[in-house]
Amino acid sequence: MEFNKQQLVSVIMSVYNEEEKWLMQSIESILNQSYRSLEFIIILDNPDNKKLENIIKFYNKKDSRIRFFKNEKNIGLVRSLNKALTYVNGDFIARMDADDISIKSRIDKQMEYMGSHPDVDFMGARCINIDEEGTELYRDEIMPEDMKLIRSCLLNVDFINHPTWFFRKGCIDKNEGYREITCAEDYDFLLRLITNGFILGNTNEFLVRYRVRQSGISKSNSLQQLLYSKHVVKMYKDRVKYGHEKETVEDLKNIKINEHQEKRYSLALEGLTKSKLYKKKNNIYRIYLILKSCISSKYLRILLTDITFHKVKKLMYIKKVN
Repeated sequence: MEFNKQQLVSVIMSVYNEEEKWLMQSIESILNQSYRSLEFIIILDNPDNKKLENIIKFYNKKDSRIRFFKNEKNIGLVRSLNKALTYVNGDFIARMDADDISIKSRIDKQMEYMGSHPDVDFMGARCINIDEEGTELYRDEIMPEDMKLIRSCLLNVDFINHPTWFFRKGCIDKNEGYREITCAEDYDFLLRLITNGFILGNTNEFLVRYRVRQSGISKSNSLQQLLYSKHVVKMYKDRVKYGHEKETVEDLKNIKINEHQEKRYSLALEGLTKSKLYKKKNNIYRIYLILKSCISSKYLRILLTDITFHKVKKLMYIKKVN
């Protein structure tokens, strides 16, 4: 099915403390998209950062497709994204982070996918993971494309990278935006999409260069992210089983994070990430890093169990299809 190249796509992005060079690369990667019918909604969530504000204003003068909004005070990623969603005029919405880079054909490819899959409401894509200097580190593994498998795998791992999201506007009308769940707001959003009857899909094309930062929410709050992710899965299962959530977002406040365990888990997670760099170079050293990380943190063992189930499900599905 042909897609209409005149359909407006709303790209939403929140900016906080990113490196100036990263922000410039991110903005340019959207403005230079081969798909031209865009509006680029940028929320500055750090009103005191004049350097980032000036960069956004510079691009705004050059390209009227940018719609720039500055928060009066820092309100956080979730509220900033929800604010951006209230401004969208497009039939489709694309997520973007201020330190990542979209491949030039990204929006074109995602519009083509949605045109050929009219039943799909939401889609993700694979990422090329890069370091802070832009050097490629590793590439995402193959993603499930079938809705049944996507739903099953999402109960183990949130494998759809947030900056690759592309979805129809109807998704936010029923999902009512993101909920205040630090580190797992995107995971919760996906599981609520499924609860609300939306169809998810994926393309296995690499459409975003995802920057792996030495610091950031996912690293500094890694254990919180794991525990909160477990909580949103529990809430999803309750919705399916009982028709409502027995535990709420408010109950997240009762989850206690042990600082010692947090540190051990963060270091173990770092070792696991490092092991990916040796996948083709030195498999023995890679296995050593994984085992060392597993021994040092029980929470990493929980994560790896979930990852293993995710991979097994994919393998079983591939065998079944073939």
